[in-house]
Amino acid sequence: MKTEFITEAQIRKLFPERPSDCHKGSFGYVALIGGSLKYSGAIRLAAHALASASNAAMRSGAGVATTAAPRSICPLIAPQILESTLYPLSDNCGELVFSEEEIGFLCKRYQCIAFGMGIGLSDETLKVVSYLLTHYDRTLIVDADGLNAMARLDHGIIRSSRARLVLTPHLKEFSGLSGMSIEEAKADPSEAASYLADELDATVLLKGSTTVVAGPGSSRVLATDRGCAGMATAGSGDVLSGILSALCVNADDLVLAAAAGAYINGAAGELAQSRRSDVTMTSGDTALCVAEVIEGILRTGAR
Repeated sequence: MKTEFITEAQIRKLFPERPSDCHKGSFGYVALIGGSLKYSGAIRLAAHALASASNAAMRSGAGVATTAAPRSICPLIAPQILESTLYPLSDNCGELVFSEEEIGFLCKRYQCIAFGMGIGLSDETLKVVSYLLTHYDRTLIVDADGLNAMARLDHGIIRSSRARLVLTPHLKEFSGLSGMSIEEAKADPSEAASYLADELDATVLLKGSTTVVAGPGSSRVLATDRGCAGMATAGSGDVLSGILSALCVNADDLVLAAAAGAYINGAAGELAQSRRSDVTMTSGDTALCVAEVIEGILRTGAR
């Protein structure tokens, strides 16, 4: 198994110069589905990933971004939304209730959906992820409780999905999906990620001090060790989901796009820590640094 560290030159390929006659539709419609009354901060950080100066999805190049969240928590999210839009979902006391009409609308309209951030683990979450796997045929990023719900499904259901799947587990979530122990995955993350990529026919981004990304049927694994201790805080994965949604929406090479997202997220975290500290920084600070990191990568390449 050959593992290579992603380079900024590779990342720049995902940001070609934009023609003067382009429009928002040229760069993809993305939706982030998540949040619950208990975990409203997670989707608010994804809203950071979608809003103005701290907008990781828009700042990473998405043309249109929408945050879809339970109706009861939308007033909490609305102040975060500037250039992005907000799509209220049916709920019961702040917990998502599956509506085929609502999720079906998102499937038809958006070219990339990121699902699971702060959504909670209920039967309704399982219904949504099952629907997305069986009805959505574009790029689907699954994180957090979306992964925990997916772990309850037969692997055959996941493998047969029409979506281009990108899964973003940390070690515990990976163990639940794969059946491997955390110790086994830690012993050889590249081999572990490659195994699950083949098993589920998905791109797998296995988070860690060195994050590795593998795709199905490929001997190539891309890795990045960007990141810092200050990112060991709630919401870091939610910011990553915002970045990934923009990079993956139009990407032909999902392994490259996912590894680039992990690199940008880690570098933004390092920059945030340099301005705060490993004790005081939050994932919102990371989100605020995403645009600066991307601009630095592009300037180095002198597009």
